[in-house]
Amino acid sequence: MVSINVTVTQHANVRMRERQITNAMLFDVLRHGLIRREPEPDLRHSGIKCQMERYSGGSNIAVVVNVDFPSDGVVVITVFGIS
Repeated sequence: MVSINVTVTQHANVRMRERQITNAMLFDVLRHGLIRREPEPDLRHSGIKCQMERYSGGSNIAVVVNVDFPSDGVVVITVFGIS
């Protein structure tokens, strides 16, 4: 099993509370979600930005993360429901 460090920004925490997305749902998307859009450069920070999607806890959820190589972690930028 691969282990990585996950940092959740304050913005993402606020959005999770607003949208009733739990930590369990977040980590389910990170572990099992799919990247349906091509990753793109993150214009605000170094690294690339990826949107991961998965049906979890009765909702379709998207998690936007920043991945900076060669780092072994991801930063959760925001979380939202998708249709």
